[in-house]
Amino acid sequence: MPRSPSIPVIDLFAGPGGLGEGFSAYRTVHADQPFRVALSIEKDTQAHSTLQLRSFVRQFGDDIPRAYYAFLADTETPLSKRIESLFDEYPAEARAACNEAWLAELGDENRATVRERIATALGDNDPWVLLGGPPCQAYSLAGRSRNKGNADYVAEEDGRQVLYVEYLQVIADHQPAVFVMENVKGLL
Repeated sequence: MPRSPSIPVIDLFAGPGGLGEGFSAYRTVHADQPFRVALSIEKDTQAHSTLQLRSFVRQFGDDIPRAYYAFLADTETPLSKRIESLFDEYPAEARAACNEAWLAELGDENRATVRERIATALGDNDPWVLLGGPPCQAYSLAGRSRNKGNADYVAEEDGRQVLYVEYLQVIADHQPAVFVMENVKGLL
């Protein structure tokens, strides 16, 4: 049976990549993996490092090199040195991972640059899937409760409460066939 073409996934506000990882790990009854993460965008440096490393591992499919397991077992060498060494050993896969995981802050990043990066990642592929969970700390019920205890907090000045607009802008600009947006009580 012929392999189905891969459906690109764009993951906004990706965090360490749980949603994208779930899509990319999905297998059909014929063991095909119909989804591939084409671009993940995250502003947090630690989460971005995780995105890059997971992308790196996905480049190998089911043939993950032993060097990756040695990387995991080494608890003595600083993490940055271990990543550098691993990426030096597999430069093509490292370049692909670095291209897939983008350290950027939506809302601060120029929208034209965001559109261009997404368009490049998608190429001519249609359909595609948009994932994301815009930061909800400013409007979620738990977030509002926590913020109430901070005397210096002014909700109207918290830029996180309007970042969902960046997600909507990507929908408007690129019109994905499917989008999955984390639903957080308090959004409305």
